[in-house]
Amino acid sequence: MSKMKFTVMIEEDKAEGDFTAYIPAIRLGARGETLEEVRKNAIDLLEMEIESAMKRGQKLPVDCALLETIEITLPVKN
Repeated sequence: MSKMKFTVMIEEDKAEGDFTAYIPAIRLGARGETLEEVRKNAIDLLEMEIESAMKRGQKLPVDCALLETIEITLPVKN
């Protein structure tokens, strides 16, 4: 069995008290009440998408995400 790696961006929603994971390679996201749960849900989602692609004879998703932090200048408040 071979392995694949994927970029997963996880955000904490403090207002809702949960986490959201976005997987750029498949353009889908998963949610979870804990960091552990959102990771598991992201893995489950990736595995389902890959299995589905293989059954349909489609290309497997490729991780080509480029995550970057950008800086902006805020306007001065009057």
